[in-house]
Amino acid sequence: MDKKMKWQLVAAAAVLFAGVVSSAIAASPAGMKLYVFSSGALTIGRGVLQNFGPMDPPIQVPVGFFVIKHPKGNILFDTGNNDKIIDNFDYWPKGMQSLDPVRTPDVAIDVQLRKIGMSPDDIKFVVVSHMHLDHGGNVGKFPHSTLIIQRDEIDYANFPDEPFNGPFIREDMWVLRAANGSGKPNAMNMVILNQQDYDIFRDGSVVVKYSRGHTKGHQMMVVRLPKQGTTILTGDNVYFRENVDKHIPPNLVLAYDPAAIMKSYDYLREMMAMEGADYFTAHDPDAYKAMKHAPEYYE
Repeated sequence: MDKKMKWQLVAAAAVLFAGVVSSAIAASPAGMKLYVFSSGALTIGRGVLQNFGPMDPPIQVPVGFFVIKHPKGNILFDTGNNDKIIDNFDYWPKGMQSLDPVRTPDVAIDVQLRKIGMSPDDIKFVVVSHMHLDHGGNVGKFPHSTLIIQRDEIDYANFPDEPFNGPFIREDMWVLRAANGSGKPNAMNMVILNQQDYDIFRDGSVVVKYSRGHTKGHQMMVVRLPKQGTTILTGDNVYFRENVDKHIPPNLVLAYDPAAIMKSYDYLREMMAMEGADYFTAHDPDAYKAMKHAPEYYE
């Protein structure tokens, strides 16, 4: 094959791919909205999250979670800190209490959802990036929703390896078990994935992206909004935007698979190049300040 023909094939492939991407974005239904929330905040040394980052002075980071309003059903991505700590701080072990979470009543997830006229019963799907205490804490408040989670994350959250067990609160997981004698395996409907992606509405508008890295069964989520375009919710595979911009790894103590996290950075860059995507992190205080916060929204 001569050089000219190769370039013709590359050009044809690019046109075809552009058409696929355009179709995916066009498939996003009118009325889709993305809302940004925070379940309070944590106080932590930057170096706890970012490799070679400073430990002092500590910084206050948001505990981000997101709601996608969709004509076929509302989706919650992550659930924040368990609201039980508002009245009973001992629900968290002493080591985790050092994170000094904001525990005022206004950060409760049902109070936050009321900002956009919703309650837990209005959420059709709950997607957790992972089951650490600040992301999966409130899954038990959505018994009528369908939880979308990786089987690896269920196994890992129940039986984590050292030194990764600290951020998992076992009681956060226990609420997913049906009562003894009920004849059911789970207390709520669950879509359990096996290291795979999941197109929730089968139209490309909201896709759960398997992204092992921060934890064994970590997930990101691709949201294709009608006007905003593609926005990727990164969970904890990305702590700060400069991690991606400068290719900075996280603190390895909080990285189950560091190489896979770096691949997530590459995936984000690819999506930025191919779809003009943006991405939202959960804990970057500067990025969070620049976002629209509920009841404002992206569409």
